[in-house]
Amino acid sequence: MDKVNIALTILSMVIIIGPLAGLAYVYRDNLVGLVVPPQIKSLVGGVDSVGTQSQPQFQTPQLVGQPQYNAQTGALTVSFNFTNPLTNEVSIDKLSAEVESEEGGVSLGHISINQPIQIAPGETSIINVSGILNQNAISQFEAQNPGVNGINISLANLNADVAGINVHMNQVNNVGQLQLPG
Repeated sequence: MDKVNIALTILSMVIIIGPLAGLAYVYRDNLVGLVVPPQIKSLVGGVDSVGTQSQPQFQTPQLVGQPQYNAQTGALTVSFNFTNPLTNEVSIDKLSAEVESEEGGVSLGHISINQPIQIAPGETSIINVSGILNQNAISQFEAQNPGVNGINISLANLNADVAGINVHMNQVNNVGQLQLPG
C-alpha cells in the first residue's frame, strides 16, 4: 500500500510540475511574457526580444497651456491632452486632484471632471478638469507672499478611473501659474 501511495504522489507531482516546467522552458527568454500579454506590454513599452527599447503606445495625459483662473469666482480649469491608443473606446469615468501652491505646498482647492468622457479609438481629446478654489487659502498665500502676482501650482493625489482601471499619481509639478489681481 505504501508503494502505491508513493507512486500516486510522484505521479501527482509530475502532472502538476511537468506543464509548469514546460511553460518555464518555452518562455525561458521572456518570463514576463508568461504573465503579461504582448498587447499590454506594447501599451507601456519596454525592451523587446531583440533588446531594443520600444516606445509605449499609451502616454500619460499632457498638460495643455496655462490653467484658466477667474480671481472673482475662484473657478479654475486645467486642460489635459489625451490620445486613446487602443482599438476600442475608452471611458474616463473619474478624474480629480488637489491643487497646491508649489511654494510651501499650501492646499488651494480641488478639481475634477463633471461627467464621464468617452474617447474613440485613435482619437485625441482635450480633458478639462475644473473646480472652485478656496478664496481664504489664496488670500492667506497673498498675505504670506506680498508683491507676488501669481501662484505656481502643482496637482497632488491625482486619481483617475480610466475604463475601470484606477490610476494614481502622487504629484504633478509645474502645472502653471494662477495670475492674481493686482
